[in-house]
Amino acid sequence: MKKLILVFFLLFLSFSYLGFSAETKREPQDIISTLGPEDVDLLIDLTYSENYSVAKRAVYRLGQIKSKKSFDRLISIFLFSGASVEKGFDEVILASIWSLGELGDKRALDPLIDNYDRFKSIPYRIEIIRAVGKLGKDSERAFIFLERLIKSTDNNMIAFEVVRAFRDIGRIDAIKVLSEVLKSGKFERWVNMEIEKTLSEIGRTKEESK
Repeated sequence: MKKLILVFFLLFLSFSYLGFSAETKREPQDIISTLGPEDVDLLIDLTYSENYSVAKRAVYRLGQIKSKKSFDRLISIFLFSGASVEKGFDEVILASIWSLGELGDKRALDPLIDNYDRFKSIPYRIEIIRAVGKLGKDSERAFIFLERLIKSTDNNMIAFEVVRAFRDIGRIDAIKVLSEVLKSGKFERWVNMEIEKTLSEIGRTKEESK
């Protein structure tokens, strides 16, 4: 409890120092970024902060230190949604998606895929796709999810991220899927370039595995 009070006090000092630092061109230290694996319980406590900027930074920090202990809290933030979501907390949810991908805990795969359609905003969808790419290396469901997306979407940004997720997963059978998409010509040149790059990398992996 004393440590939690100390962190909040230091955070207050950091925010109070912002005006002065602008004049001296010095950057205030982000106290949360100094917390490490031994401070996981404290970071989890900070994710409950009503100051959503603090909560968001604590969530990101949990992802950076890759603490499996934080999984339950992060997944509960991700699953929290609806009309009751306050302005600012949406950024905490977005941070939780990134951190779930960084944790590497495959238990997050099903909730991420199941809730993809619930998020209508492109940034949320992109972050989910990236997380699936990090977690889905040996997952048939992740592959099917990405295949469905690349075939159904007309959004170039979404397609670009799906292609990169395919590359992260590295499955050989992605070659067929991506080759068909490339041949269809449905996406802009910069997306097609990413497809070509991914096909080259996966193909090289296929040759090396022979």
